Amino acid sequence: MIPFFNPESIFTKVIEDTLPLVDKLVLVNDGSTQKIEYSFISNEKIQLINFEKNKGKGAALKAGIAEAISLGCKYIITLDSDYQHEPNFIPAFVDALAASKFVIGKRNISFKEMPFMRVLSNTITSKILSFKTKQKILDSQSGFRGFDASILTEILPETNGFEAESEMILRAAKRGIRISFIDISTRYNNQKSAIKAIDVIIKFIKVILKY
Repeated sequence: MIPFFNPESIFTKVIEDTLPLVDKLVLVNDGSTQKIEYSFISNEKIQLINFEKNKGKGAALKAGIAEAISLGCKYIITLDSDYQHEPNFIPAFVDALAASKFVIGKRNISFKEMPFMRVLSNTITSKILSFKTKQKILDSQSGFRGFDASILTEILPETNGFEAESEMILRAAKRGIRISFIDISTRYNNQKSAIKAIDVIIKFIKVILKY
């Protein structure tokens, strides 16, 4: 499942490289304002959901996951549209999901690999979530995730922004679900992040206080 908003030109390659590795591909257009080339949409594997207005990543995730569940998917894997996540790791997620119901792709969180503000926000949120959940959360903000569909109705977030991914971790831990991690490589392709670290941290704190 791939949520997207005004995606970069590399988005088409993300689709092309993902399709051979999945049975179904749910795309959620989170109210994009730019014209998007949908030449790939004729592929019978693809289900496209369009939001008229931008609702946020959390809202897109909820809609896409609900669609994947309705399609009868056993495992649901989410990744971003900017090729930060390489689709060729999808089989590794499937293998990991045989032993764990919630798997997160752990990136190399270092200043050499990631922009400063991403390292800052991810380090802070991961440490707080580790303390809160009593589990070692190695990468709280990675969008490359795998789920056993059986747990998703229990852990879907109520929030609609980027903080929704942290909320899913909290909801899973509250229900006694162990969260596993696999190492993944990461590309940034000199693209500007849609994440505003301070804003994310503030919304994250609100989620923490709620739980």
